[in-house]
Amino acid sequence: MPWFKHDGPIGRLSPAVTWFEDRYCRADLRWLGIFRIFFGLLLTADLLRRWAVATDFYTNDGVLPNHFSLFRPLGRDVFSIYHAFSTLPEVSFAFALTLMVFLAFTVGYRTRLFHLLSLLCITSLNARNLLVENGGTVVMNLLCFWTAFMPLGRRISVDALLRSLREEREHGTADLNRRASPDRISDASAHSFYSLVVLAMMLQWSVIYFFNVVHKSGSGWRDGSAIHWFLYQDRIVTWFGIFAREHAPYWLLQGFTYATLVVEGMLAGILLVPFQQVGLRRLALVLAVALHGGIAATSRLGPFSYAMTVFFVWRLSAEDWTWLARRFVARAPTLRVIYDADCGICFQICRVLKRLDLSQRLTFIGNDQRDQIPGELSDELLNQTVVVIDAQGRQHLRERAVSAVVGALPLYGLGLGLWLRVPGIAGLGRAAYDWGAARRHEISAHLGLGACGVPGLAAPGIADAGRPGPDSVVERLSKAAPRRASVAIREALVLLAMVMTTNQLLLDNDWARRHLPHPKQPELLRIVVDRLRLYQGWRMFAPEPPYEDGRMVVDGRTQDGRKIDPFTGAEPEFDPETPVGWGHSQLWCDYHLKMYFARYAANRQHLEDYLQSWHQRTGRPQDRLVAFDVWWVNDKSPGPGEAHGKPQKPVLLASHGKVSDSGAKPWLEIAGGGTSAIP
Repeated sequence: MPWFKHDGPIGRLSPAVTWFEDRYCRADLRWLGIFRIFFGLLLTADLLRRWAVATDFYTNDGVLPNHFSLFRPLGRDVFSIYHAFSTLPEVSFAFALTLMVFLAFTVGYRTRLFHLLSLLCITSLNARNLLVENGGTVVMNLLCFWTAFMPLGRRISVDALLRSLREEREHGTADLNRRASPDRISDASAHSFYSLVVLAMMLQWSVIYFFNVVHKSGSGWRDGSAIHWFLYQDRIVTWFGIFAREHAPYWLLQGFTYATLVVEGMLAGILLVPFQQVGLRRLALVLAVALHGGIAATSRLGPFSYAMTVFFVWRLSAEDWTWLARRFVARAPTLRVIYDADCGICFQICRVLKRLDLSQRLTFIGNDQRDQIPGELSDELLNQTVVVIDAQGRQHLRERAVSAVVGALPLYGLGLGLWLRVPGIAGLGRAAYDWGAARRHEISAHLGLGACGVPGLAAPGIADAGRPGPDSVVERLSKAAPRRASVAIREALVLLAMVMTTNQLLLDNDWARRHLPHPKQPELLRIVVDRLRLYQGWRMFAPEPPYEDGRMVVDGRTQDGRKIDPFTGAEPEFDPETPVGWGHSQLWCDYHLKMYFARYAANRQHLEDYLQSWHQRTGRPQDRLVAFDVWWVNDKSPGPGEAHGKPQKPVLLASHGKVSDSGAKPWLEIAGGGTSAIP
């Protein structure tokens, strides 16, 4: 229900307040649950990609030791729990704990706790090594921060399941078949959440798109060439981006450039339109998938595109849920499930299935109800396995019964039931089922569910004798007061967060500094922004697209006389042009670029240390680098209609020992001769 009842002095405003709440402050709890699952999977995938390069970026053997990050931080008020871990085993242990946090959040177990822990973990991951931070990691921080004010575990979660099992206690087969009315299940008001945080998140995403549009003011965006230049960023381009730049006509790339501006502009405004919101939210999701899907397909920018897109999931409406239910839930088959009524764990599994069976396709029958069981099913068989009978009268036993039941759940059990029909897996499934079925009474006793049966069906008066009666008025008021207080605290914190992010927006964006008042930032708000990395500067490839492209090349000499570039494992390649891209991940892409900038010159020493220990990582003493030069190699990208770019003078970033036959010399001459400078 809304934050407050519209009575008393505010009664005159209630129609306007209700209108505003319904359009800007309401979210559907079911879609919040779906969003949590997608976002949790995104957090997990982001962690795993970092784990794959943990040695390079998160240990003291990598490019940024934790002590240097602590005592000479790359940003203000940097805080990361991962500064406490130095070696790969230590970091792997920390990452394993982080994985448990993200997975618990994903499934919705103690969601509030693990949501806050996820916020701590994701911001700490980003703060541990700011050399690989980019706009995508900041968006992840913002998503996790804002949604911490939302009840993401109220629906479609382990928490919701456990809460339902506690609040509604079935005592037998009749209770299992007693379901809520379809009208109650589809009642949108029963699944509505009201808060200012809904408005705050819509405004947040709106300003991201707005500032990305207004900052794209350069000639590359005006003449439609921006996408062409973007596709020649060999550090980040994917195979599909290479295919597009080689085969797409220039007029098509111009069209995509202007379409990008149009879509970003539409998304900036479409989120705030108060009319036709159901259709507009669907349109916004389609536009976001098209825009960010194209970015993800052509470039490696880390989690940016996925985080920007997943936002639109929770903005879907009750009408969308009903549409989804008609197509993926209501079509599920009807099944009769004959279970062992004398088995505690079997009964508990049926209680869980009842709650997962949103389409009410399952009918439960105890094996003691012989009048409802086909005569050919013997008592001996019913004591050995669950039996599932479908609408055509076919009988499914053991793992096939499990497969049939799972396939009848919403979204067809996400296809999980099909795996139990795959040869080999089906055999393992049957063995596992038989093992559990033979020990079901022992398992029931161990879990305290009763080894010889579930509680019998008692008369209503007896069954309800131990249940508390209806709360008195005083009791209801005493329970409502803490809830109202927590809601008031939440809304106050949301308002404070909106002030904080608005202040940061005005500071971080050039357009805002030129056209809007320039505020001062309170120290406390600055600390919160810095600690949580909640920055608000939005200028992706703006005001101009990148016209140059470059990377680091290590011209190394090994102990056994080989020329090697540890970044590639091959001989150093100084040609800045490549027909297949350089294949860098987002982490290495950002690291290469930042090492070129003068403000990160102090961190090049750790790059030298990292390269000197290369043989320790390969486990081959002959790989020890006795000398190397680290060069920044770049070119001006080829313009529209040009076949090749123009090589620029390589820039020396770091050296160790003496490389007498430098591979950079020919390229220094091609680019105009002279010596390179260290910026």
